[in-house]
Amino acid sequence: MQRKNLLFIFFVAFFAATAFSQKYKSTKHPEISKTLGDSEFSSSKTIFENLKEAPDFTILAKILDESQVRETLEKQEMVTIFAIADEAFLNLTEERRDSILGNRRLVNSMIQYLAVPGRIDSNGLHVAVEKNFGKAQLTTVEGQSLEIKKVGDTIVLVDNYKNTAKIIAPDFYHKNGFFHIIDGFVFPPGSK
Repeated sequence: MQRKNLLFIFFVAFFAATAFSQKYKSTKHPEISKTLGDSEFSSSKTIFENLKEAPDFTILAKILDESQVRETLEKQEMVTIFAIADEAFLNLTEERRDSILGNRRLVNSMIQYLAVPGRIDSNGLHVAVEKNFGKAQLTTVEGQSLEIKKVGDTIVLVDNYKNTAKIIAPDFYHKNGFFHIIDGFVFPPGSK
């Protein structure tokens, strides 16, 4: 009996030591890069650092550079961001674009509405939609609800006003999570 107990204690101690040493073996994560057009995005850079160098995100980079939202996003331990490409801004009428960009409060709340705590890749978005019969609700960093649904094979964001934005390029890394590129605008509740 005593021999079995000693064997059991040895067995537990051996595997506990192995598990503990594996957990803290390395704190470095390999850099992951992904290219879109002329831009290369890296997991070693913040969302702002990635976007400020990308020619297709000059407007969003300028918004982040001039607002406290950038600091809010970078303080998140893990965050998934839906990044609006310049093309979406340029597809608006000049009057509508100026109306949005001229309203700092709206722009800041819209950017925070497009940020969701955690690292959610495209597979995670698809699974959430499929588990919830075609629609799912994400909770934003501000605690608001953002609906996603599947249209064909594409994930689409939907706001309370029925505005939609398609994810046109998914799964780009930044230092604190993922970002997905969208082609339109969704607005937080109470913003209109």
